[in-house]
Amino acid sequence: MSTGIDIGTSEIKLIELSKINNNPAVAKICSKSTWDDLNTFDPEKLEKANWVASIKDICSEVKINPKRIKSITSAISGRNLSVKEITTLEMNEDELFQSLEFEAKKHIPLDGTKVIMDYHIIGENTKEVGKIDVLLVATTKNLINQHNQLLSEIGFKKTGIFDATPIAITNLLLHTKGMPEEGTDVILNIGNKSSTIIAFGNNQEYFTRELNISGHHFNQQIMKKNDISYSDAENLKKEKGINSFNTSKSSSETDFSIQVAEKTIFDNLVEEIRKTLRYYMKTNPQAYFNKLYLTGGSANLIGLRDLISTNRQGKL
Repeated sequence: MSTGIDIGTSEIKLIELSKINNNPAVAKICSKSTWDDLNTFDPEKLEKANWVASIKDICSEVKINPKRIKSITSAISGRNLSVKEITTLEMNEDELFQSLEFEAKKHIPLDGTKVIMDYHIIGENTKEVGKIDVLLVATTKNLINQHNQLLSEIGFKKTGIFDATPIAITNLLLHTKGMPEEGTDVILNIGNKSSTIIAFGNNQEYFTRELNISGHHFNQQIMKKNDISYSDAENLKKEKGINSFNTSKSSSETDFSIQVAEKTIFDNLVEEIRKTLRYYMKTNPQAYFNKLYLTGGSANLIGLRDLISTNRQGKL
């Protein structure tokens, strides 16, 4: 039995896996909001107590005793986490560790505590002799301690494995779809506080980028445009999707009036995707894109997939 927790800003997700004929199977799954009154929700004001209470409620609901959990995996994400493929000289283990530690400090906001990192040697670089490609994941000791303390306050005796969200999502796709034989696959994970673009492929650079456009920002713009509450904006987003801004018309409008399309935050998201993938193409000129997979809390917004697909053709 293995338990996984995704500690998000909007929702906590918990899953318990078992084995049936040596194949993983879902035994329990549950999610819960981190905030009681959605109209006062602010991801910047979330405190540890919000997460602790939500996870305890989930454990109680699905009848899980945290003290008895022997194997737990939890996800770490956000701007204080760096996932980056780098090319470096082939060297012994000690030298490589020191080199990667120095590299890691360039990519995460330092908070005065030690860099915590892990790495995986992908293999020899195909372009430069004597160099290797390494996948580096780094954060800070302060963030790890906070995460560890959170799990301890819930009652988990063992903190288990801390997984980087981009790596976890990539592994999920590899498990279900496999590695593309040619070209590059792209994942867009639309969270509540930020979104993440992930690009990867066989013999292609593994690349991630955080976007400051997400479900929370969608709601803020819908609130402002329609002069409604946060909870009403959330409901409207689920009901109308990308058409949440087209809910009212001026009485002076007629069927023959000429309208100027207003650029929305969904258009901004598509533009950021295009910019990111253009950059990827410039740094990896031999790459081409196969499919773009959507995941995260806002992945199923009505019209979003078509908007991205329409703007993707011939423009990325």
